[in-house]
Amino acid sequence: MNAPLSLWERRVFATIIAAAEAERLAPTADELQAACGCNSVSTTVDIVHRLERRGLIWVERYQRSRRMFVVSTGKATAPVSNKTPHWRTLSRPKSVPALGIQQVRQRQPDLAVEIIRAAHREGVRIDDFIAELVWRGWQQRVAAAAGGAG
Repeated sequence: MNAPLSLWERRVFATIIAAAEAERLAPTADELQAACGCNSVSTTVDIVHRLERRGLIWVERYQRSRRMFVVSTGKATAPVSNKTPHWRTLSRPKSVPALGIQQVRQRQPDLAVEIIRAAHREGVRIDDFIAELVWRGWQQRVAAAAGGAG
């Protein structure tokens, strides 16, 4: 049997339900933080994941926004205008060439520190994070070349 929701989980869930009922955009992490009274935006991210794991909500994630669905009612927050997929949801080739963090450190020590911090903040291995940067950079380069060819 599932344990009852914590106070913060109830507040976040209620905020999501209210947004879905009113067909507003999904609440931001900052809005959820204000609603539940926690001190960290990352706490709200964890709470949303817990609500998903419990089957109370499901979330469509996009690069700049998200849409939340309340499972019990079938209601959802407003559709998003920019449906560019979140980079973590895109498939990528199995072998993407990437520099190691040591090579980045040798060339740009400050950039290496930024990459390490960003990877830790996102909970991603550093080599996977660098590979993702290379993949995204390559996609932008191909898109720019295609746009300039016309």
